[in-house]
Amino acid sequence: MTQVAREHTEPTEMSDAEALWYSGSWIDRIPQPIAILTLGALMLGTWWLVVQIGYVSRILLPGPAETWDELMDITGNILTGGHVGEALWITTQETILGFLSAAVLGIFLGVVVGETRIGQKAVMPYLVAFNALPKVAFAPVFVAWFGFGINSKIVMALFIAFFPVIVSTAAGLWAVDTDTLMLFKSMEAGRWQTLRKLKLPSALPYIFAGLKAAAVFAVVGAVVGEYLGGGKGMGELIRLASQTLRIDRVFAMIFYLGVLGLLLFGAVALAEKKLLFWQKSDTFDIQGGV
Repeated sequence: MTQVAREHTEPTEMSDAEALWYSGSWIDRIPQPIAILTLGALMLGTWWLVVQIGYVSRILLPGPAETWDELMDITGNILTGGHVGEALWITTQETILGFLSAAVLGIFLGVVVGETRIGQKAVMPYLVAFNALPKVAFAPVFVAWFGFGINSKIVMALFIAFFPVIVSTAAGLWAVDTDTLMLFKSMEAGRWQTLRKLKLPSALPYIFAGLKAAAVFAVVGAVVGEYLGGGKGMGELIRLASQTLRIDRVFAMIFYLGVLGLLLFGAVALAEKKLLFWQKSDTFDIQGGV
């Protein structure tokens, strides 16, 4: 009787496949393309099911088929140089210029915050306060200051995108290896030499992490500026389409804005891989490999 009870209470040995399943590590072994396609198929299936059930009106939530047809129409318009293509080009210019401006200003202020006491004690509190403000409310202000052209949208993209670069740059400067820093001091290296030859190279993974976030935020800033401040970009076309309840057109335009964000993000990730070739990092890793 005791022998039977002992046999039932002793755990059975799991196979390698069962151990892999219960450990959860099998998810990490799925190739990225398969994971992306699977998740996309699940989202499309959920979208189609919600529309088919009729829980939401097709006017407010068109189905994937209607959105696909509109996407093809917009694609044709872009390829033939129509008004959507012109709007996408304007938004692309605003996004890139806003991102570059945010990168330059963000790295400069990040160095000020990371290298000076006045930057930490006086400048950083103001930057945090500015970042906490409702940025959307500044779109009409920037239009009043810089006009209805692309300048106000560039400033809006800069305003939304520059803060992550500041924080990442300062964090990278603070994270420099202490032993290496002491070595530079023992060699009587000046402050500028230490910054240029040690701190900035060591901070590059952090800086690129901030630049990746800024690449996405720059698209948001440009579109918000167009949506609220007029102009001839994609934000204005989205505003007009939403006013006439052309939600399928809105979705199709949002798709191209997503592509724009992915391309800019990918360009930053490619530059990171070229400059930091000794460091292994995934394309969509915003941690910069640290």
